[in-house]
Amino acid sequence: MEKMNGVSKGRYIMSTGNVLNVAELRKKAGQKPAEELVDALDVTIKNAEKTSLDNGTLQICMKDNDLHTKMKELTRDEIKVGAKVFLNDFSQENLRVAIDTALRILDITFLNSLVLAYHPKMKMTNGSATVQEPEIKEGVIHWGDGTGKCFDDLKELWTVLEEYVDQKKICLLGVSDINCETLKQLYESAKHPPAITQINLSACCVVPPDLKDFCHDKEIQLLTHSDPQEIITKEALVGLNLGDLTPTCTLRYQVHIKCRGVLQAKGFIVSADH
Repeated sequence: MEKMNGVSKGRYIMSTGNVLNVAELRKKAGQKPAEELVDALDVTIKNAEKTSLDNGTLQICMKDNDLHTKMKELTRDEIKVGAKVFLNDFSQENLRVAIDTALRILDITFLNSLVLAYHPKMKMTNGSATVQEPEIKEGVIHWGDGTGKCFDDLKELWTVLEEYVDQKKICLLGVSDINCETLKQLYESAKHPPAITQINLSACCVVPPDLKDFCHDKEIQLLTHSDPQEIITKEALVGLNLGDLTPTCTLRYQVHIKCRGVLQAKGFIVSADH
């Protein structure tokens, strides 16, 4: 498989490399996360270095990027690598691909932390899928479809993450945008419970008191973010002239220098299927 704009069937992995030192992207500081990702992919595709992997996947990376240089400027003990995985459809395979690809591209053996953003956005009605649009209420986090199926799927995804913890490939696990009741269920049932939880302040300007209290009691780090539920859409990929590709999973990584908190590198890895 050696096509890009004339897309052939199969899996595609697009790696932006370090976006902090790309001139075209530095001019657009302060973008929303989805806009930043689309622009980073656009620059990557225009400066693409393509590699066909053994499993038939086409990997597309940005030429002459300084990611590996930045990763090697300091020892592994001097940097902290955190990642967030955006997964809108249930797939343990896609989750594994995202993590394994990040470890390979970053050329590291473990992630210091990984946060899972799983947003089950579809439900079945009379055999057809419909998008749920819950009413947004201040101080209330909506997650799932009100059935146990979404939590069951979340638990199965969590067991994948726990395998990586057991293998010492991830140190700390986190989860994004779930309500307090779901967080309690996950915490109580997990072998490796979440040490981090994130909430989106655009949908919840006030931290729910029950969530705040639970995180305090269990020493869970409570963070805010501004990421959309779907960070890259099929329509966005079409707009980049990538043909009929469907995004399956996106991983964003950030590399910080320990103690100083300086951001050393940042990038995205997007998996998509044709």
